[in-house]
Amino acid sequence: MHERHRFWQRALRMLSLGVPREASSALFGQDHSWQQESWLRSLQKEKQHVIDWHDRLIDIPFVIIDLETTGFSPEQGDEILAMAAAKTVGGIVTDAYMTLVKPEKPIPEPISALTGIEAKDVMFAPPLAEALRTFVPFIAAGVLLGYHIGHDLAFLRHGLWRHYRQKWSGRFLDLQPMMTLIGHSCPTFDDALACYGIRCPRRHTADGDVEAMAKLWVILLDELRKRGIETLHDLYAALSRC
Repeated sequence: MHERHRFWQRALRMLSLGVPREASSALFGQDHSWQQESWLRSLQKEKQHVIDWHDRLIDIPFVIIDLETTGFSPEQGDEILAMAAAKTVGGIVTDAYMTLVKPEKPIPEPISALTGIEAKDVMFAPPLAEALRTFVPFIAAGVLLGYHIGHDLAFLRHGLWRHYRQKWSGRFLDLQPMMTLIGHSCPTFDDALACYGIRCPRRHTADGDVEAMAKLWVILLDELRKRGIETLHDLYAALSRC
């Protein structure tokens, strides 16, 4: 197990430095598994997309993410139960991802009541270290989006550091300040959904919330365009003035 984690630690570090896959294979030897090779290849492919400040928002790949967790603090032992994401371009979903995650500790009853995730549901789910190997390549292709995304990033960063000693440094944007930018005070995701009459029948499920956020993002893209906010630079500049 320790050898496996050391492999992924080295792989992530090499890719973050831009070392080509062929070179990293030589460094790690030829005894790594097909799954390891596949993950290296997908990560390298995702990292090839370069996003420029002056790219139009409708042309930029945005990846909407949501994590269901057992609490609010990974440092205090709270864990990820589910991870979902949707790749979008111009507000159109082009691909989606979802996985349950097997926690190390029992799921608290209030969390099961909120999310619908029970012990039997995660019995055969991958542990976090394994789930990250498919989730990270999926979300690496664009700018991350989420409602109060700081919560999700805290758990993502904690998991990557704990299992692979790797930091997440990708770009991200929070949908909540965008609501404020266009004139709506919506402290919670439920407030934002109510503002536009967006239904979310599977609220507090990772993929259900991602689906609802994708609908919200389509609306926000149009609202931003109407206000002359068309590029990534425009959006960051406008948010900095809020």
